[in-house]
Amino acid sequence: MGLGPISVALLLVIVGLIIFLCIKLKEGKNEPVAVAENASLEVSDDTPKSVADKIQEELKESEEPEFEIIEFRTPDVEPEDLPVDEDGYNGESMEIEFPGEQTTAPEETEKPESTEEPETEPTAEPTQKPVSKSSDPMNRVIDFTTLQTKKNGHIYAWISVPGTNIDYPILRHPTDDGYYLYHNLNGSEGYPGCIYTENWNSKDWNDPVTVMYGHDMRSTGTMFHQLHKFETQSFFDKNQYFYVYTPDKTLKYEIFAAYVHSNEHLLANHDFNNEDSFEAFFGTVLAASNSGANHVRDGVTITSDSKIVTLSTCIKNKPNNRYLIFGVLVN
Repeated sequence: MGLGPISVALLLVIVGLIIFLCIKLKEGKNEPVAVAENASLEVSDDTPKSVADKIQEELKESEEPEFEIIEFRTPDVEPEDLPVDEDGYNGESMEIEFPGEQTTAPEETEKPESTEEPETEPTAEPTQKPVSKSSDPMNRVIDFTTLQTKKNGHIYAWISVPGTNIDYPILRHPTDDGYYLYHNLNGSEGYPGCIYTENWNSKDWNDPVTVMYGHDMRSTGTMFHQLHKFETQSFFDKNQYFYVYTPDKTLKYEIFAAYVHSNEHLLANHDFNNEDSFEAFFGTVLAASNSGANHVRDGVTITSDSKIVTLSTCIKNKPNNRYLIFGVLVN
């Protein structure tokens, strides 16, 4: 008995359905379920092992960073020179700090006296200070051996001007007259420099005129800045002497004039060993009008045999002038 058309069609549908189910069962055993990009990747107890392994691999890859981390380090550089004022020095120290770098404040140390500069290398402090104070300037003691060995071998004398903070060693470079114009006591280059004399003068203080130089450090009030206090008549009248100390004697000078002069080099332009030249120059100084910054002391005698020390510094806004204090040896 043959199958009718309906029976044949039904049989084909059943066979096709069986084949479709077999194919789906085979795909479920061999391939993981496709995961959409925005679907969450989760693993449950019912997840086939092959699918779970695939999910774990996807999760691991998604945790890796998408960029490279680069480490930046502070460069090893030295701080630049300090900013300077019109005289070349601001009197302050400055620390340079790089972003992100933690710094600690330096330990506080005892500040040196105004007459002493930092040493080039740390050395043991002497038992006795190299500079002593005394109510009588003539009895003051300066330990030049310590100063020359611990501070600077070019120190050969010391100057003190009562009524001011001028209280410094005097240096002379053996070959370079301008060295201490731009070098400090410890040999470092820059301001404020030192108080110094030149090789135009001897070191025995027996020249007719010895010229001593120092910067007008207005920002710090140091070096020869306070010579400008003599611009005031009352200060000039009250403060009459300054002192130069050497290893074997103390020299006392009476201030007889405070004088605004040109910036000429005195020793190069005037032969003070010549009596006529000496008298002509100081005749002009003593005849200066006693007004403004110029002051002359009455009753002081100057002759060609006199020994004079001239203190020289700059004048603010007057680069072509110098302010001079003249003192004559009285002991």
